[in-house]
Amino acid sequence: MDRITCAGLIKQKLTPKDIVVCGLGSVEAAYKQVGPVGPTYFASDPMGLWASVALGLALARPDRRVVFLAGDGDLLMNLQVLATIAAVAPANLRIVLFQNGSYASSGGQILGGAETLSFATIARGAGFKTVIEARTEDETRKALDQLFDGKSLGFVAVHVARDKSPSEAPGPLAQAEQRALFMQSLDA
Repeated sequence: MDRITCAGLIKQKLTPKDIVVCGLGSVEAAYKQVGPVGPTYFASDPMGLWASVALGLALARPDRRVVFLAGDGDLLMNLQVLATIAAVAPANLRIVLFQNGSYASSGGQILGGAETLSFATIARGAGFKTVIEARTEDETRKALDQLFDGKSLGFVAVHVARDKSPSEAPGPLAQAEQRALFMQSLDA
């Protein structure tokens, strides 16, 4: 399955009240292509930061569901954050990992151990109770149903095809401008 199909399946599960933190690179490009539903923060550098931002938003806004769309290269840069997230376990946080085994945003370099690396196993080991791995479109639909219908923290690793890299250039807004617009959208 390609990343745009995956992003479209996720979009079907979102509501306008959901807050989305979108990791950088190919995940961001895919979600922009299908069109955001509600308040969405499109990340930029540094890689690895955005799971922590999603956790902070989930803790700051327990009244809203927070969805973190992550790339595997991005998450790998701050893997220990999964242990922190699982320990805090905000019931309103959902994580969907696009696993393509590469650093798509920086040129498509293959992740070390890409063929054997299991983010689902790592998430379970970190303490996540709901962990699902999906390899097909049908499995992804079922996994997202379970994730979004659930009432607690959850993690879904979706295997997607590697794309042409690098992905599109950053958007027209500077990070400070993007942040200001995002903060305004939270109050809308």
